[in-house]
Amino acid sequence: MAGGGDPAVELAGVGFDYAAGGEPIRALDGISLAVPRGATVAFVGPSGCGKSTLLKLAAGLIMPVRGDVRVNGAAVTRPLSNVGMAFQNPVLLPWRSVLGNLLLPLEILREHGDPRAGDRAQWEGRARTLLATVGLAGAERRQPRELSGGMRQRVSLCRALIHEPQLLLLDEPFAALDAFTREEMWELHQQLRQQREFTGVLVTHDLREAVCLAQTIYVMAANPGRVVHAHPVPLPFPRTVAQTYEPAAVELIATMREQIRRVARGAA
Repeated sequence: MAGGGDPAVELAGVGFDYAAGGEPIRALDGISLAVPRGATVAFVGPSGCGKSTLLKLAAGLIMPVRGDVRVNGAAVTRPLSNVGMAFQNPVLLPWRSVLGNLLLPLEILREHGDPRAGDRAQWEGRARTLLATVGLAGAERRQPRELSGGMRQRVSLCRALIHEPQLLLLDEPFAALDAFTREEMWELHQQLRQQREFTGVLVTHDLREAVCLAQTIYVMAANPGRVVHAHPVPLPFPRTVAQTYEPAAVELIATMREQIRRVARGAA
């Protein structure tokens, strides 16, 4: 449930250019929005509109050329440590067990002298709790090759959450899964969000996924990447997959689909 107070993420007049040999390519321009603490927002739009670039800016992996990015009230000037990230490809290390993959953030924190590293036994306990939450109790010693695609994605989500981040960034995290498993992951995401109370930023091409998971959906256009529509989702939270078939959800999906078609053709 979205909380009050200052926004968790703020973008003010944000622009970003890619260097391409000659003149820089304007990838993003004029992005201004605020993500309430505890909410999840989604970005949808045609390929090449800068959705993934927005996630990198929020994580501090790249810096804006114009404007400001703030997370929890502080200007983002370097890669952030209290961020969890999950991608379409779970990127599990094949030579490590499930538990070994989950403990990677611990090793990174220790390497940087972060006081959150703490005791390994505490982290292992946290890992087992997370695995039980996502239906993988007892899977600690299994290898990634022994897991289905949905199970690997569950491990990836656990790894993104094990250091208890305040911000979870999701870049097409469920796109490679079959439709049934994808819907299971939507409900799992909501369950985890209720338990962990993180703020979420989701990039997706799946409009039903956006309606299921987000409180606000931003439709983007390309050349340059910019937000052209913002849609509050008119459904109570938490949601079920069945609610994405309700008239209000179906109407919103149809509206966004037409908006994306228009921007893909170069229309406003």
